[in-house]
Amino acid sequence: MQLKFYKKSTLLLGIVLAIDALCIALMIVFRQTWAEHKLIVIVAFVLFLFILSTVYSYYDLNADRNMIRKMVSNGDVAIANITGGSFVRFARDAKLKNHVYWQLDIDLYDDDMNKIEKKIVEKFSTHQTSIPHGYVYVTYDKNKPDDILIIPNVIISSIPEYQNLVREYEKQIKPKYLNVYYKDGLIIESYKDSIKAEKQYYKEFLEQVNETQKKS
Repeated sequence: MQLKFYKKSTLLLGIVLAIDALCIALMIVFRQTWAEHKLIVIVAFVLFLFILSTVYSYYDLNADRNMIRKMVSNGDVAIANITGGSFVRFARDAKLKNHVYWQLDIDLYDDDMNKIEKKIVEKFSTHQTSIPHGYVYVTYDKNKPDDILIIPNVIISSIPEYQNLVREYEKQIKPKYLNVYYKDGLIIESYKDSIKAEKQYYKEFLEQVNETQKKS
């Protein structure tokens, strides 16, 4: 699904750039016509470019999260076991922030506990240098089987209506969960690595505090 978003975003960017170039060309060709009202025309042109770039940026930065919110609210959620991953490519978003795309091998379990083997491509933070094995929750609609995105854990845990689903999965599958969250992009890691990273963060934080106190 993420590659579809990427292709649509690239197409939208191409359209925006083409419209920008066309507008600039028309302004040059007809510059004598609007010369008497150049302030109004220039302001309108800049505003038009701003609106176009805003539309592109909003889609590029929010399309995946909007789909997650929509599908989660519709109850289109399943559990998936990540069994492998391979690097696909690097790319930049509308804010020129780097991301990395990984192809994931997953065993997805639908509402009837049927196992479905899938390959999906997900967009991650550049901090994601490898793919751990374990269970995550994903968006899944049997009528749109390719609309699969990884759901951050905090979303599932914050919705009481999903607790029965979680308990049913845990009773049937006994999943070993991965920690899924956003930090400059999506990150998945084992809880052991999460705790280790958190301890390292607080260690560095305390060292900075001690250095500041010594200097003062």
